[in-house]
Parts: sequence; structure tokens; C-alpha cells
Amino acid sequence: MLLVTASARLRDEVARVAAAAGVDVSLLEVHDAGHIPEGSVVVLGSDAAARLPRLAADVIVAGFPDESTLLWEQAAAASAHRVAVLPEAAGWLAEYLSRSRHGDARGTVVAVLGTNGGLGCSTLAGWLAADAAARGRTTLLVDTDQLGGGLEAGLGWEQAEGLRWPDLAGVRGSVNPGQLRASLPAAHGFSLLGWGRSGGAVDIPRQAVTEVMTGAAAGFDLVIVDAGRVRAEAGSWLAVADRAVLLMPAGARGIAAAAAAAGFLRPVPTSAVVRGPLPAGMDEDLAAEQAGVELAGYLPRLRGMAAAEDRGRLLEKAAHRSVRRLLRRLGPAVSPAVPPAVSPAVTRAG
Repeated sequence: MLLVTASARLRDEVARVAAAAGVDVSLLEVHDAGHIPEGSVVVLGSDAAARLPRLAADVIVAGFPDESTLLWEQAAAASAHRVAVLPEAAGWLAEYLSRSRHGDARGTVVAVLGTNGGLGCSTLAGWLAADAAARGRTTLLVDTDQLGGGLEAGLGWEQAEGLRWPDLAGVRGSVNPGQLRASLPAAHGFSLLGWGRSGGAVDIPRQAVTEVMTGAAAGFDLVIVDAGRVRAEAGSWLAVADRAVLLMPAGARGIAAAAAAAGFLRPVPTSAVVRGPLPAGMDEDLAAEQAGVELAGYLPRLRGMAAAEDRGRLLEKAAHRSVRRLLRRLGPAVSPAVPPAVSPAVTRAG
């Protein structure tokens, strides 16, 4: 991991985070930034971000609370998709740097969340997984709500053989990505990690969640996490997310909830799917603008969804014209084409 800053305070803080993540830090001068190899992980201080050209690297702008507004402005100017306001974001940054050690072997983790329950997060997550699989991506759909009735029922997968979350509760240490992928139920071109019929709540330790999700990201091109309603307990799932898709209503309360949710989700890059129906005088662009989030698409209310879920036929509803339109826009955004191999990350500057 490369750090570009002249701030001794930021150097010390990032060094502590990197040590916790088990990642080596190499300090780079601003005038040497043009030599950064494509695919490197680069942390830019506020003193450096505005002075650098756009980099073909994984760029994180980092700083402290007294400059948080400036950091977001500089991130936009530097095409950085992540901002780490320290020390609050130290845990997230440590987790992100730790996962970066997998390099180009790691897939993308996308969390699908809603501002409130009943918006259709599970359905959207399933559609995205099926869409990515149809475009040739190895894809895993993860159900995080063990008390929600199960994605398996809505997809018609109750009898599918393979591991569920209760089987992985005792995980200690790294999970073999190949073994995990081979052990999960699969159909419609993608795999599913759900809860099965456990007969009651099962406590999955946070460390087990992290190790399983890290192994999943190393074993699949794309991991779609059905994270349900935005809530404080979602932290263990969001720690491994590269981006979030927020499902939001277009009314005044939905817009206010989406604005609050976007703040909670930071520094995970977040875009919104606006859920119909639209109130008079409102459209999806205006709803996303008022919530302060990027618009990812619009999903109207569809007839027959409850019956499709009861019959395990949710994926069939993706054939609807409005859903196809949404997936044409959102699908490639959450699972872009696999880039060509890049040079190994630099371990020593200069």
C-alpha cells in the first residue's frame, strides 16, 4: 500500500491502521506519483490529493474530521471512490487494506439495502445475481436475515444441497475460496449462502462472518449481499462491501431516510434505486438528488410479487420490461467487465 502525504500526523495514523491489517506501507513523494503502477492501493492525504493527476489505481483519500468536507471534494477531483475520515474509519480502512492483499484474485462485494423493510431488497439482490451470472460472472448471493423467511423460499431452493450459515458458525481462520464455492447450493448460474431450516436463531460470530465473506470474495467474481434494512447491526456485513445499492421510496420520509442511510453507509460508495410509485411532482432523478445520492435506476411497483415469492418464482419477474431496463443500467455498474491482469502491487517506493 502506497501513502502519499507530507503530514506526519496522517503518516502515523495510517501506519497504525496498516499494522493492524498486516499490510506494509510505502511512503511516496508527490512528484513520484506518476510512477504508481496500475492496480496499486494508494492512500492520499488532503495535502496531496489536489496536486495529483488521476491515477489508474485504487485510490482512498484520507484525513481527519476537521477537513471532512474537503476530503470528499478532493476525492471527486481525484476520481477516488473512497474516503476515510480517521480515526472513525480506522476499522473500515484496516479491513479494506487486509482484503486488498488478495489483489486481482478478489471479486467485488455489493450490499443491497433498503431504507425500510418491505421494499424488495431480497428480490433486487436475486435479480442482480441472476443478471451477473447470465453475463458470465461467477456470482454468490448472500442472505443476511435468518429470521426473514429465507431467500431460498422465494427462489425455490429449499431442497438444494449445500452449506448454509449455521454450518459455518464455527469457522476459525481463513476459508478456502475453492472449497467454499464448491460446497454452496447453486442454480440459475449462481450460488447462494442462506440459512436453511435451522429451527431457531443461530449466532454467527463477527469474525466468522468476516472470514467467510473474505473467502467468498476470493472465490467469486461478484458477491451480492442481501443486507436488508439499513441498521446498526449491519456493520459486520458492510465491513467487507465495496459498494452499496440503496433501495428507497420517493416520498418525503423515504428521501429523508435515504439521506440518513447514505451518511451511515459512508465510506462505502452508495447509489440509490428509487422505488415506485412516485408522488405527484416527483421523479426518480429529483428523489435521488434530494437524498444526496447517485441515482442507480428506478423500480416501479410490480403486480404479482407476493404470489411469485410464495411459489419460489421471484426470478421470473425479472422478465418484466421495467426490471430489464433497470438491470441494463445497474447490472454492469455493480459487476463490470473483468479487467486485464495488472502488475503486482509495489512493496517498496522508489
